Amino acid sequence: MNRPTDTQKQLLELVQMSVGVRDTLSQPPSDDAGWRALAKEVSVHRLMGVTFPVIEQLYNAGVVPATFYSMWLVMESRIREFNERQSQVSANGYRFFQKNGFRSCILKGQAAAQRYPNPLLRQSGDIDIWVEGERKQVVSFLRKRFSLKKIVYHHCEFDLGNGMEMEVHFTPSWMNGYFANRRLQRWLTSEADEQFSHVDPSLGFAVPTLPFDAVYFLLHIYRHVLEEGVGLRQIYDYYYVLRHLDAAGRERVCRDLKHLGMMRFAGELMYVLQTVFALEDTFLLCPPRPRSGAYLLDSVLRSGNFGEADSRNAHEKGESLVGHGWRKVRRGARLLLHYPSEVLAMPFFMIWQYFWRRRNAYLYHGR
Repeated sequence: MNRPTDTQKQLLELVQMSVGVRDTLSQPPSDDAGWRALAKEVSVHRLMGVTFPVIEQLYNAGVVPATFYSMWLVMESRIREFNERQSQVSANGYRFFQKNGFRSCILKGQAAAQRYPNPLLRQSGDIDIWVEGERKQVVSFLRKRFSLKKIVYHHCEFDLGNGMEMEVHFTPSWMNGYFANRRLQRWLTSEADEQFSHVDPSLGFAVPTLPFDAVYFLLHIYRHVLEEGVGLRQIYDYYYVLRHLDAAGRERVCRDLKHLGMMRFAGELMYVLQTVFALEDTFLLCPPRPRSGAYLLDSVLRSGNFGEADSRNAHEKGESLVGHGWRKVRRGARLLLHYPSEVLAMPFFMIWQYFWRRRNAYLYHGR
């Protein structure tokens, strides 16, 4: 494990200031090169929006140079505008599926943003929507209307234009191990009706319930740790989930996580949340696991959003299926001692998925 760099320490302190558990930076960057490095680090984790109020506060105190304040201000404006458009597109997508007889709900994204003090400052990615129905039925319906980019076990994706993408989920998540995945899919099926029925009138679409997200977001973070890497934006989402969850909700979530075999990872994530956000014991799901949690935190800081800051994930654009698979296996090998069951099952799931996609003509994109 690597010790955090000065820039990473400044990033963590900015995050702590943004959630109100720190008043100022202990050691601000001393020159333009330092501020440039910090801005890059914040951008890699997709936190330019949520840290803007802190940057504005530091600028008013004479700490942040005007050049970097202006850059943050421009980014903040773009993030607000993108969020406003994405909320509208999410509502349109929900109504589109509803009109055509499919129940659905928006995962992460604009649903997660509602738990932030200012939802417009959360930096969003693509739109994820969980659609009810058999996979073949949903794919057939979409292929008649869109040019699909990719179809895999849990979702398919396509461009909406204007820099927006939509991922249509047949299931919100998966596990590599056969029995672990069967248990997860049964749990998701048991939860589906409640999620598809949980409509937020102010947003105009269904969103997951808080207890569901407390399980799903943890699974989502786990998947990204295994697949490519995860940055602080996803941890930030989980912080606000736990801050809103009440005692009864925590009890329900812990019961579900135990059933899914995810309590060890939960303990590691609790360590990260305590270390980065100073999350109070009251909100923790379980006792933190400092040793393995420190490894997870190191991985988060090294990875950035979707692992884009980790040089070990470097690959050429348009890499082949074999190249992509080999890169995932190499990453998995580094995680073997930490997550053995999922890592050992990974090659088998990848091989199964390849032939499953081939058999169903899902290897071929487009209409």
